[in-house]
Amino acid sequence: MELTFAHWVYAFFIVVVLVTMAMRKETPIVCIVASLVLAWVVTGSFVKAVQAVFNSLTVAFTELLGIIAIISIIVAMAKMLEEIGIAEMMFRPVQKMLVSPAVAFWVMGVVIMLVAWVLWPSPAIALVGALLLPAAIKAGLSPINAAMAISMFGYGCALTTDFIIQGAPGITAKAAGITVDTVMWKSFPLMLIWAVIALPLSFRSVRRDIRANGGRPIEWAPFELSAEAAKEREKWQSANPGFKKIALPVIAALFALDVVGMLVLKLRGGDATALLGGTVGIVMVFVAIGGYGKEGFEKLTEHIRAGFQFGIKIFAPVLIIAAFFFMGSPGTAKAIFGDGAKGLLFDLGQALANAVPLSAVPIAIIQAVVGGITGLDGSGFSGLPLVGTLAQALGGPTQLDVATLGALGQFFAVAVGGGTIIPWALIPAAAITGSDPIEIARRNLWPAMAGFVGVIIVAIFML
Repeated sequence: MELTFAHWVYAFFIVVVLVTMAMRKETPIVCIVASLVLAWVVTGSFVKAVQAVFNSLTVAFTELLGIIAIISIIVAMAKMLEEIGIAEMMFRPVQKMLVSPAVAFWVMGVVIMLVAWVLWPSPAIALVGALLLPAAIKAGLSPINAAMAISMFGYGCALTTDFIIQGAPGITAKAAGITVDTVMWKSFPLMLIWAVIALPLSFRSVRRDIRANGGRPIEWAPFELSAEAAKEREKWQSANPGFKKIALPVIAALFALDVVGMLVLKLRGGDATALLGGTVGIVMVFVAIGGYGKEGFEKLTEHIRAGFQFGIKIFAPVLIIAAFFFMGSPGTAKAIFGDGAKGLLFDLGQALANAVPLSAVPIAIIQAVVGGITGLDGSGFSGLPLVGTLAQALGGPTQLDVATLGALGQFFAVAVGGGTIIPWALIPAAAITGSDPIEIARRNLWPAMAGFVGVIIVAIFML
């Protein structure tokens, strides 16, 4: 096919975005300018170009609204359960299991992974860290090793797949023009092979520290809440002890029913998310009435507001980045420019496939490298619109599996940028443990890289 000037403009700005990410600079300015220039070239009208910039944002917001909403209300629920003391009751049996540094590493890591699947890593780190970290340190696990467990299990395993909330695969699937469940299930073997390789290698560092420490007590200053937050938590954790005993099994039963419903009714993607989100809403009302009493109306509003503030903070820049890349995707381009709009990125991929005989090996490497580069900004999610559209662009013309390519790009974007080997992405784990984020990144580097090689090899065979 013949490439137009618009195609070359789009390709140029993609390179500019990647370079900006590689330089650890925020990309919204670049993406807004790129969207304006591209729309001007496509439409031939500056006024229509300005309109297209806004239209692309509304399209991005519409496409990602469900993801933003579910993450926001889950964070709100997590804050409620933590403040009222139900979360502490949930983790009390786990605290008793932390009897040695080795056990603490694996148990804390697995718990972080499970909770991160349900709550997302950032709130999971705050919740699990505050409740389990003192017990893990007491068992002899060093803060730096605890931070490694948090980052490798929470981000490397949980967020790269994001099975429950489906935020990451949802964005990737939207950009790639495929279903969410195909991306999710293609990502599972990639995560599994990474975990099998990377986690045992991480544990070697733990064993070295155990031997070096020789059983001596570890000095550690626990994470402290602000005076106001500590006072508020103490107030509500001492209130309604009877309700908390009833609430815990009720909440557990509700979410267990969700899992059963998803399996029995074969709910996937948006349907599964809707079931989970509705259950979260019911739980929040239940806790607000039973736990906070007459103050429940105000407390529920307070936590919902905090949850959506978290969601918007995370996704606001992602929306702007997604808007630019949605301009190049065949499906969303029509919603932005109208009928007859071309999928510019798909065309570029087809032209590349025609010009250069591409096979599974170079395409897998290209997708992994691009995903890793997009993750250098420390977000992990900002690159998902790109890796999704790139999966469609490269996979379609070459007859390779688009879902596998999307899952591969997603894994690298999230694992690198979400928080395994990038110091500025490791700040949550560093903050809760009092560790140096650069040192965490250094210790995670080689185990994670070894796992990345395994992921690429497996992905090649899956293509």
